[in-house]
Amino acid sequence: MKLYSAKTSQAIDRDAIENHSIPGILLMKRAGWFAFQTLQQQYPNAEHIHIVCGTGNNGGDGFVIAQYAAINGLKVSVSLLGEQSKIKGDALIALQELQQAGIKPQSFSDVLIEEADIIVDAIFGTGLNQPISGIYAEVIEQINQSNKSTVAIDIPSGIHADTGAIQGTAIRAQHTCTFITQKLGLHTSHGQERSGKVHFSSLFIDPKIIAEHTVIACNHPLKFWLNKLPKREATHHKGSAGTACLIGGNQTMMGAIQLAGLASLKSGTGLTKIISRQEHTVAITQAIPELMCYSELQQNEQSATASAIAIGPGLGRDQWALDRFLQACKTEQPKVIDADALRLLKNQDISSLTPNWVLTPHPGEAAELLNTDNQTIQNDRVSAVKNLQQKFGGIIVLKGNGTLIYDGEKLEICLAGNAGMAVGGMGDVLTGTIASFLAQGLSIWDAANLGVSVHAHAGDIIAQQSGESGLMPSEVAQTIGQLLSYSGTNAN
Repeated sequence: MKLYSAKTSQAIDRDAIENHSIPGILLMKRAGWFAFQTLQQQYPNAEHIHIVCGTGNNGGDGFVIAQYAAINGLKVSVSLLGEQSKIKGDALIALQELQQAGIKPQSFSDVLIEEADIIVDAIFGTGLNQPISGIYAEVIEQINQSNKSTVAIDIPSGIHADTGAIQGTAIRAQHTCTFITQKLGLHTSHGQERSGKVHFSSLFIDPKIIAEHTVIACNHPLKFWLNKLPKREATHHKGSAGTACLIGGNQTMMGAIQLAGLASLKSGTGLTKIISRQEHTVAITQAIPELMCYSELQQNEQSATASAIAIGPGLGRDQWALDRFLQACKTEQPKVIDADALRLLKNQDISSLTPNWVLTPHPGEAAELLNTDNQTIQNDRVSAVKNLQQKFGGIIVLKGNGTLIYDGEKLEICLAGNAGMAVGGMGDVLTGTIASFLAQGLSIWDAANLGVSVHAHAGDIIAQQSGESGLMPSEVAQTIGQLLSYSGTNAN
């Protein structure tokens, strides 16, 4: 899937109209027909539809939907927010046609909402770039509080099309019908939860027209990334799958490095070595015999033989942690840097270091790295991941709803995952998974993307089987192994 910015989406729309002779009213009617068909498919028993329209082209789409609903025998009511005199162009044509059909927009009222079975949000489209206030905010809140099923047109009113941030307030839709392009804001930050299920139509615009414009991000399916893994031949042996050296597990935090180690093993690493405190090594080995455990005294020796290094799970920030971190930085192998190691990285001079690393911050850690706050990160996750990459280099994995992966040029978004994965230890599993794929020879870009994707899909499988509540990181690690086996590393 390719995702676009609001500006690019609008440019494609203009390109189709001005340079390829597709009438704007035709695109509007295609959008309205697609939305009406979706509404009928999702709510076949709905008899009364209320459409709340703004004065722009999004409102024009709403006027068209009202026409189709009336033609098909449904009861239709339309309310207009804003002055009718502001309606221009194709939206005005759609309004005039609606009026000729005997339907006149009314002023918004609670009664119109209460009488309807379904609400259609056609207030604001992708061009909104300022906080919603006044009557618009009041209406949106009334729609949300009505508990009526809502279908949003192009994007839920109040959601920023590029960032997914809520601009003051925003519609909470059960379904969103979006057109011409997939907008990034529908799939990250608050966009995903406010959009519900997204239904997409290109409106039959020639793909060649769309291909002439730049994407903002991509989403590839899990199988695409699984095919990056090397094929395992019959002569395969443990050395063929590399060695991962995982560093962490300070006092009281032994479980974090255990989870990372389990994930590394389940992701296919030939040998997984753990560097932890001396007093933890026996316990870790007893818990997972397949892990090879060493004390900090053997860090240099063991990391020198590793194919990849990961540092951070349960590392802490005391002198022991700093010593482990500085030793790890001296190695040349590709690395995953997570958790407390990110906070240690922030205070180091990295000018002499080769940034062949994957950094995996959650929003709070990203805020610390960029000297800002969590809300600023969440309000514009794309800018945040780009600023992190510019500052630290390598590959940045900005975790969260719609995890972003960025290498300085390419931006990937993961659409899998669920809220049940927001639990301590889940990041440790991701760290061990990415380290495993690095150890097996994948590039840092491919390893980061495969790690994020298989981790998220594993979480979704567990949630589907037993629900999101109580979802455990160790279960995710186990399921990753099953996913790799089921999907097949030999897939073509």
